[in-house]
Parts: sequence; structure tokens; C-alpha cells
Amino acid sequence: MQLETPWPSEEVRPRLPWISYQEPEPHLDDVVEKIVQLPGVNQDTLIVGLSYKDYTVLARLERKGFHRTWRVGLEELGLTAPGSGMESIQSVLNTDMGELLRARKGTPGVIVVRHLLEHSNSVGAVLKALQAWGGENAYFVFEVPDSEETFRQLDVSTLWEEHVSYFTEFTLERAFAPHGLDLLEVARYPYTLEDCLVAFVANRRPSQVPPVQAEKIAAELALGINFREGLEELGARCRNELKAIQAKGDTICLLGAGHRAATFINLLGLGDLLSCIIDDDPRKAGLFMPGCQLPILPSSHLLEARPALCLLAAAPDSEAAILKRNDSYLSTGGVMASIYPRSTRAWLPVRPVSAKL
Repeated sequence: MQLETPWPSEEVRPRLPWISYQEPEPHLDDVVEKIVQLPGVNQDTLIVGLSYKDYTVLARLERKGFHRTWRVGLEELGLTAPGSGMESIQSVLNTDMGELLRARKGTPGVIVVRHLLEHSNSVGAVLKALQAWGGENAYFVFEVPDSEETFRQLDVSTLWEEHVSYFTEFTLERAFAPHGLDLLEVARYPYTLEDCLVAFVANRRPSQVPPVQAEKIAAELALGINFREGLEELGARCRNELKAIQAKGDTICLLGAGHRAATFINLLGLGDLLSCIIDDDPRKAGLFMPGCQLPILPSSHLLEARPALCLLAAAPDSEAAILKRNDSYLSTGGVMASIYPRSTRAWLPVRPVSAKL
């Protein structure tokens, strides 16, 4: 599943230097164990991290004695614009760039590519660039978020202007053979917000291409169609619940001024029903949320205004700490509920209402 028309990379490049993205990492110890066990990989193998998201993998390998590592810098990719990230890296990856990188420091035996494929306007172009860069039988380690459960549960926040492709385990497994690459394994690592999928791929033609499975393809199409059609119903449920709260003279806010919150509010059309966004990051103080233009206020506002409901857009793993910090608000009748269906504190309107979804 993909965006029909991706945003130009220069339009989604962060405009503020402090904006950063954090991916879950507890599974990386296991990923590193799988890398070092790949046939032919040893401490003389050149192992590359394509972006800053891969550097912690290299650090783990270095602690194991693998010191032929290369952290590719943005300048080595010809990227000089402030704020350049995955959206910019994918835009310059082509076969010429792959050959240039190979000429610069030699042929890598392993290239780690975490969270780039889903940002890529053309997955095929990125794979061709990596094939030109890595040697014969080089290994590629791709990590992407799994979208199957988030789509099934109508987690609208999974949509993001920086993500072009939305992989499931089925589609990731079939992404490589058409480009002459041999998939060795896809490992799944469960997390509370969305699972991570890691594909281990060899730069060689596969011995066999997975057969087309009509029922699996039909299921993928149904997943996307149900998600698209379910968003209207989801938006109606959320709006009705918020209007009922407002009808009692109460207010509602949302905690967590991140991209998932912006997506949730704007795509479901909830901006006119919320009073503000709560976030204690001092760099966001005095700013406004994209699209809905709601003001960003500190958590002290919860005690001052006492909204009846505070929706949580922070990761479920952070909820316990957030609840503890805001115990005074909760003890006086305030309610906190998550916008994420997988959270144990999921807000009632966002919970799946049928097996179909």
C-alpha cells in the first residue's frame, strides 16, 4: 500500500533543527546477532550504516570486535541542506551514487538500512542503488514498520506525509525478488505501537520466486479498502463523542505535539473540538500544531483549565510515566485516554468495532 502521489522531498524536510525521530531499539541486539551469523561475515567485513538510524547497530557490532564500519555522512551523499533526513537520502540514491560510494571506501559486505524503504518514492530505485554499491553476495538489512495491525485497527495516526509505502509482512517478503535480490528471512519484533519488520537480503538472484497467492493479495487489498472506508466512520465516532462532552460545557485537549497527533486531529477533522495541545517541550512552547493551528501549552494547563478529557498521543510505553506526572489532574476527575487502538488505555471511539476492521 502506497501514497498515490508522494510529497516532494524538499517539502517534507524538517524546517526546525531540533526535530528528531526515535525508533524502538531493544530488538537491535538480536538483529546484530543475526548479522554476525550471516555466511561469510567476519571482522574483516566492511559494514555500512546508511543513515543516523543505523549508527546504533554499528556501535553494537563494534563492541563485538567488528571495527571495519562506515557511518555514511550526509555530505558524502551530497546533501547539504539543513534538516536533511530520510526524505533527502532516498531522493539521491541511484546507481551512480551507489558506484560512487563503492569507489570511495571499497565494497561493503553488509549495508544496514533502517527505516528508509517506507520513505522512498521508488523502492526499486533505492534497491538498484544498493545493488550497485554492495558487492556480489553482499547483505542488506532492511527495517520497516509493520502496517498490518495498524491498518486493521484503523490507527489513522500511522499515516504520515513522510511515509510513501506501508508494508505488511506479506508485501515486504515479496519486495525483493522482482529486483533480483534473495530474501533470507523476515524477522518480526513486537512493540506496543507498531511492530518492526527486519528483512535480511542477499545481493544475488533468488533460486526461486515466491508464487502468486491470489487469496493473500485479495486480503491485502481488503485491508487497504477497509482502512480507507473505515476512516469516515472512525471520524464520525470521535466527533460525536467529543461533541457530547462539549454539550455538557466541558473541554477536551490532547497531550503530545508530534506528527501522529497532527495526523489524528487533521485527518479526522477534530481540530474545532479541541481546546489546545499539551506538551512540556520548551522548544514547542508558543507554537501551533500544523493544520488545526491549536496552541501548544504546558501541562500546567491541565490543572488550570481542568478539561474533562485529555487524549494521549504519546507512545503507549510512556503512558505510565505521563499518568504519574499528572496525578493531580487525574485525582480531581480528569480522564486520560490514548488515541492508539493497541494501548491498554485506548479511547472508546478508536477501539475496533468489528472483526472486519
